[in-house]
Amino acid sequence: MSHKRLTILFTSAWYPSKAHTTLGNFVQRHAEAVATLCDVWVLYVASMPQWQGPPRIEEHREKNVNTVIVYCKSGFFAKRKAFIKGVFHLMRSKNVQFDVVHHNVLWPQGWQPRWLHSKFNLPYIVTEHWTGYDPVNAGKRHSLLAWMSKFGSRKASFLCPVTLDLQQKMIDFGIHGNYRVVPNVVDTRLFSLANPDNSQVRFLHVSSLVDGHKNISGILRVWKKISDRNPNVHLTLGGDGPVEHWKQHAASLGIRASSIDFFGEISWEGVARKMESSHALLLFSNYENLPCVIVEALACGLPVISTRVGGISEHISAERGILVDRGDEDALAVAIETMATTIHHYDKAALRSYAVERFSNEAVAEAFVGLYRNVGL
Repeated sequence: MSHKRLTILFTSAWYPSKAHTTLGNFVQRHAEAVATLCDVWVLYVASMPQWQGPPRIEEHREKNVNTVIVYCKSGFFAKRKAFIKGVFHLMRSKNVQFDVVHHNVLWPQGWQPRWLHSKFNLPYIVTEHWTGYDPVNAGKRHSLLAWMSKFGSRKASFLCPVTLDLQQKMIDFGIHGNYRVVPNVVDTRLFSLANPDNSQVRFLHVSSLVDGHKNISGILRVWKKISDRNPNVHLTLGGDGPVEHWKQHAASLGIRASSIDFFGEISWEGVARKMESSHALLLFSNYENLPCVIVEALACGLPVISTRVGGISEHISAERGILVDRGDEDALAVAIETMATTIHHYDKAALRSYAVERFSNEAVAEAFVGLYRNVGL
């Protein structure tokens, strides 16, 4: 039975723009995956504190995703005005007719799909990535979070957290609905099997480098001990955060310079090359859902050392890496030394196959399209 090609409108609380080039890049990856099977338009409002004048629309098309970004001043009413301007630009100027709205991240823009549903009777689904529902972040929550999350989710045909753990945290928070887990995605054509130099066991850390989240200080304290007693290990650490701060911090700890390298913000292609020259991924986060970097590492055949937080344990087993408790630096040191001596026991091809079967563009796109076709179309 043939189906018509659907037209999907992606809306989101986060998306890469001139305001922040990496914010919500995992949403962008979902859009690119869906665009292999559907016509995809992204509408995103990017507020900039220094913005003057009325909202301005900018458009571009990349990897089959038609992206419309509306730049505007900060503040709820300015962003609402900009969003509505973007909607009517798409529907009237572009004459695009949408079948389904796919919203990403309920806070703080969960009103957007509800408005589209009430104004145009458009069905919608919601993908949730946010760690804010984790009890560890309870003290950081906005007073309106519960209201907006429930308001935005109430009319959704499906709620799609990226892990089962996040699904349970949302339910515990009081967000009820028709849940279907659809994980993060990786372009398995971009991330291929690693082939590192075997003169050292090379560990890689990629993240935002925010200490309260990623516990970079803990990683460096442990690395000081490991590298002092083992000259055959190396750590490459970087991402889109305060890399110079951590470089100086490593020097202040007396970490041997030849045992560690640092890098700043790089492209996905750059991340892929880093992974392909590494043996294993190293994370020590205080909280997570399912970081894209884990999915990418598996696609490169890299085993993973990580804390047992969020939905990570749903995918990292003994065959795919080592899990430690949050904040347990002694356990992290043991895990690194254990992996350094057993790295060649991991089946890289099996790790990649696991990633392709669950997280590839094809697998994730098919999962979403199956949901789109079950919202009454």
